[in-house]
Amino acid sequence: MKKVILSFSVLVSIVFIYAQVMATSNADIGKPQAAAFSWSNTKIDFGKIQQGVPKTATFEFTNSGDVPLVITNAKGSCGCTVADFPKDTPIMPGQSAKITATYNAANPGQFTKTVTVTANTAEKTHVLTITGEVVTQ
Repeated sequence: MKKVILSFSVLVSIVFIYAQVMATSNADIGKPQAAAFSWSNTKIDFGKIQQGVPKTATFEFTNSGDVPLVITNAKGSCGCTVADFPKDTPIMPGQSAKITATYNAANPGQFTKTVTVTANTAEKTHVLTITGEVVTQ
């Protein structure tokens, strides 16, 4: 009787382990591959900056996805913020690159500006933020 119980226990264990292995290996089947941003930062505070002196923020990132990352647009929230991004070359998985945002600092006072980045990632858009205060001399 002990041999029957032991044999049954071993059989149940084998079936359970097999089911776990199959569930794990099938979990990735059909999963769409995508590019992904891993940002070093998404918010930059300039602090106090001089009026009329443009200031540039650099947002560094790595493609932590499975396929080449293609940025199709990076647009400032107003005409006072201009974004520059890699336009001609996809960023391969594991590669790093940067997006810059230049604020013209024309008007005195506190500001919060954004750059909306559009790319072939699961979340189609990503928002980068710059803040600070423009001061007069």
